[in-house]
Amino acid sequence: MASIQLRYSVHLPATVLFSTVKQQERIKKAEALSFLLTYIVVHQGHTLSLNSLSLFKLTRIAEQATDEINASEDAVPHEIIESMANIYLKQK
Repeated sequence: MASIQLRYSVHLPATVLFSTVKQQERIKKAEALSFLLTYIVVHQGHTLSLNSLSLFKLTRIAEQATDEINASEDAVPHEIIESMANIYLKQK
């Protein structure tokens, strides 16, 4: 019995190859939220009353910080989170 071997290659542009690789997370949302709360309460000395709205806002800030941190290898996590926390505190 004869066998047939088929060979083929697919050439994909580099952008396709790199976009399929999952970017490694540098920080998770829970870690960002923990740091955010610690920074506001401990380092800045603010008192927080957590209700559903304030917790939602702080969670959204942590999520935005996580996205920004994970989008760039050059991002400094604590600087981004502190900056966003300071904006939140000024709006209170």
